[in-house]
Amino acid sequence: MNQGQIIVTKENLLQWIENYRWMVETIEEARQPVAKVDNNSYIGAKTAMYGIEATLPKASGGTSDPVFAEVQRRVYALNYRIKEYEQKITEVQNRIPFVEGDREVEVLHRLLNGDSMRAISKHMKLSSTTIFRVRNNILKQMKK
Repeated sequence: MNQGQIIVTKENLLQWIENYRWMVETIEEARQPVAKVDNNSYIGAKTAMYGIEATLPKASGGTSDPVFAEVQRRVYALNYRIKEYEQKITEVQNRIPFVEGDREVEVLHRLLNGDSMRAISKHMKLSSTTIFRVRNNILKQMKK
């Protein structure tokens, strides 16, 4: 996949809808350490030095704190993947208004919530074949 470009096919849309919930949860999880940085948390905190300690040479290079290194890895290392998830989620969200019909809307929202096809068919008291047909109709409407 090229940077900044995503290809929207029926198969991709189906995969993004099925993965929608965990992609949202992954983004939320990835943003938590960033929020801590903004709230003057321990991340990036500095200790003021006074007296003779202030005149001593400062250390150069990276930090040897493994917790800080792990926080940096979580915040920065997967940033490109988070952006990719955001693009996919946005693409699905932009296509939700194209879905028409009460059954289609209900099935789509249940799929986005992470419900299985079996659970949806049981809840709506429809056969699984009907739910598959409805899902395929949703994909056709969203592909427009």
